[in-house]
Amino acid sequence: MPFLIKPQSLKLGDTIGVVASSLPLFADWQADYAAGIATLRMLGFEVIEGATIQTRRWWSAGTPQEQAADINAMFANPAVRAIIALTGGFSALSVLDYLDYQLIAANPKPFLGMSDTTLYQWAMLSQCAQSGLHTNDLKDGFGHYWAKLAPEQHDRLTNLYRQLLLSSAALGPLPHLSEWECWRPGLTTGRLIGGNLKRLVALAGTRYWPEPAWFEGAIFFWEELGTTLYDLTIDLTRLKLLGVLDQISGMVIGKLIWINQYFGESATDPTPREAILAVLADYDFPILAEVDFGHNQAMLPLPIGIQATLNATNLHLELQEPAMLES
Repeated sequence: MPFLIKPQSLKLGDTIGVVASSLPLFADWQADYAAGIATLRMLGFEVIEGATIQTRRWWSAGTPQEQAADINAMFANPAVRAIIALTGGFSALSVLDYLDYQLIAANPKPFLGMSDTTLYQWAMLSQCAQSGLHTNDLKDGFGHYWAKLAPEQHDRLTNLYRQLLLSSAALGPLPHLSEWECWRPGLTTGRLIGGNLKRLVALAGTRYWPEPAWFEGAIFFWEELGTTLYDLTIDLTRLKLLGVLDQISGMVIGKLIWINQYFGESATDPTPREAILAVLADYDFPILAEVDFGHNQAMLPLPIGIQATLNATNLHLELQEPAMLES
């Protein structure tokens, strides 16, 4: 398996830099933005804003060059110990060519986020062998949805994220915040690799697609938002044609949000489970679904490249390797 570069763990009082790496900070998002910053401070960290928090161009927080410059500046700044995406969006693919991967490799730092941030995390994995943290973003996960957590869920996630960022110990078994489902029983161990399905599939055929060794024996995790059910099956079939599904040893599916049945009454639509299992019918790896990650929630963290054990039969997912090095 390829060598994985891990960042150093943080200390209480360290600074996390916020970048608008995709969508800009719209005026009506200010309350959720402030709530996200308050959550990071509650977890024990200071926060600084990147230049893109104040910029806007169309559906992006600046030009691709401006967004890349902000991310590069955060990696170059020794006072910044971790970086978090404001939210997702539609910009990351256009930014990847302007990132300074030599700089990033020389200054490994946790890059937190999900959705469009998957593209950054996979690019840094393929170009720098750097682990990314598929986690809450600032505005939605740590902001809007964190504020809606029940007290027990709040305490579980607070402890989990503190352990993730402040410790060099493995996270161990991930807690259940809702009901998980076994879609195919079985037990496997492998590296976690994944993210948002449509975004990671967009990298196929580019230089930012990870080399095949990253998928060998891996536990592939994915989630999706706002797509048709048939497009979702097309993306999974592309992974099949790319040979990815032949290599992985297990699959973890997060929450599937706003999956549309386009044809309505004019066609017989399967359930998402039926459609997904039909694509995966040629494989026997275990599948755990409805796990607490993805859009529209405060989610569990899934560090990319970290060794994990999946027991779909027992609805169990355990991170056996630390995501961070001792600082």
